[in-house]
Amino acid sequence: MILAAFAACDRVTSPSLRDGGEDGAVATWEQLDAGTVNYNAVAGNSPANVFIVGDQGTILHWDGTALVPEASGTVANLRGVSVVDETLVYAVGEQGTLLRRESGVWVQDPPVSSAVLNAIHGTGTYAVAVGEQATILTYSQGTWGPVPDAPANSYYDVSFASDGCQVVGGLGIVVRVDWAKRSIVSTSLISNTNFAYTKTLAAAIPYGSGSLFVGVDGAFFYWANNAVTRKATLPQKFLRAISVVDGTAWIVGHEGFVLSGPVDSALTVVPVPDERWLVGVYAASASDVWVVGRSGLIMRGPPGARGPIDGGVP
Repeated sequence: MILAAFAACDRVTSPSLRDGGEDGAVATWEQLDAGTVNYNAVAGNSPANVFIVGDQGTILHWDGTALVPEASGTVANLRGVSVVDETLVYAVGEQGTLLRRESGVWVQDPPVSSAVLNAIHGTGTYAVAVGEQATILTYSQGTWGPVPDAPANSYYDVSFASDGCQVVGGLGIVVRVDWAKRSIVSTSLISNTNFAYTKTLAAAIPYGSGSLFVGVDGAFFYWANNAVTRKATLPQKFLRAISVVDGTAWIVGHEGFVLSGPVDSALTVVPVPDERWLVGVYAASASDVWVVGRSGLIMRGPPGARGPIDGGVP
């Protein structure tokens, strides 16, 4: 087995397939073992503009040809990333770290909180970062500031919603935030007449007229018009991230758990090479999916769709 690694200024250009044994689907994931740090999030706005962030201030940029390490200016563990376009990217992490990439250069904004920041969602005008200790921050007109009166909780993801953005966290909480006014719109819990979900929601993504949520114990919910339904009964894994492209969902979680399939139909388990925790996924297209996780794991697939590697990640 050949492993690909990189130094601080090297380009990652020599990945190899991990031996997947008899399972051909496993063997056709493109897999990088890019160092030993934990990779915590992946996002992009096109197949040729993908960012991966991880521990020790690690940032990798897929430019359509290779993964290129970029200088973040910090050694803090980075937990979340949001890609607006080719020139503007946001990243957040521990110790209240707030980063922006503008015209290819990462700059660090002065922290307004010492809390661990787990996720961020940004546009060309606003950004919202969320984290531990009831922390919800908004960025507007060049300034970060806290959203007052945020419910006491830990928050793990934030994404676009029709009335601004939505934040999810522990105890099944969903908070709607008006990022322009820096205020709380509403606070709800995931529940209906048939169940009450009081565990951690780890990720949220817009879908149709509502949103999809995933979390602890195989949670997979659809919320629209203040009504929630459980999309499927899934194995009781900690589901950490979700991405949807062309109506197909990709969901990743602990113990090497990957699910894929039409959002409104049956999902199937996708084989992976090992059982490292998977914590981030970005589907750039139906045939171009990035998955990141613990101990230097970066995979690109889906299995069987990308063909063999020839001289680097194609």
